[in-house]
Amino acid sequence: MKYFSTFSGIGEAIRLYESGLTQKEVAEKLNTTQKVIWRAFKNEGYKCRVTKKRNQKGENNDNWKGDNAGYTALHKRVEVIRGKPSECAMCESKTEKRYEWANMTGKYKNVFDYVRLCKSCHHKFDNIINNITKRV
Repeated sequence: MKYFSTFSGIGEAIRLYESGLTQKEVAEKLNTTQKVIWRAFKNEGYKCRVTKKRNQKGENNDNWKGDNAGYTALHKRVEVIRGKPSECAMCESKTEKRYEWANMTGKYKNVFDYVRLCKSCHHKFDNIINNITKRV
């Protein structure tokens, strides 16, 4: 039973909360809801921490899919780890409006298997690769 008219585990809830858990995590451990924990803290006059975001980078993110990440997410990882490209590795242009990370061998999970290219060179590069490997 998740909802209680009176919550009797306030001491345990405070101990868990002070160990670093969130109210939601405390509620899950005590088989109740976050709202019950919040109300118990309020009724007890217990001062809660100011809420702040936890580290959401990489595997700490609740939406992390690891090796099951999609095409866009894999490219976004490259941008986060290696930065936004600002020049082309093929034509060495620095005046284009758009630069992209182009995967060199099809191993999308390896963030170091990408090269910086301007949109034009990226398109040319993909056509060459498709012709060599007969992908269409």
